[in-house]
Amino acid sequence: MAEANAAEARADRALEVFGETVIIRDDAAGALLDAAVIEEIVPPSVGAPLHRHGREDEISYVIEGTFRIWRGDEVLDVGPGGIALLPRHQVHSFKNIGTAPGRLLTVILPAGFERFFEVVAERGLGEEDLDEIATVAASEFGLEILGPPPA
Repeated sequence: MAEANAAEARADRALEVFGETVIIRDDAAGALLDAAVIEEIVPPSVGAPLHRHGREDEISYVIEGTFRIWRGDEVLDVGPGGIALLPRHQVHSFKNIGTAPGRLLTVILPAGFERFFEVVAERGLGEEDLDEIATVAASEFGLEILGPPPA
């Protein structure tokens, strides 16, 4: 059984999305867990749009840097080794509030949403295309984008 899962594994893919580098980490374990793992390398003052997932839960682990995470009504400053649970249906976002690039490792349950980053990169969409990104996110991925990251 392990050989079949290993054969299905795909190589890591690095994409430039929303001013950050998103590395989609694929391995045989992802197939077993129905989870996606992504690593985000986030420049200072860069963050994700304020959004809400309809299908996925996320768990973010801070590898390097300090991130401000908005989760519902909570605002959390999380440094290396910190973890944030971002449940589906809850509005959330993050921003690197440090002075150097930060790194997040995020597990997405169930897998599938990692394809959103590929679609945004393939279409060459950037922050100036937030309306188009919102349409793609809602129609193809059940994601509601509510606006830019909070200030």
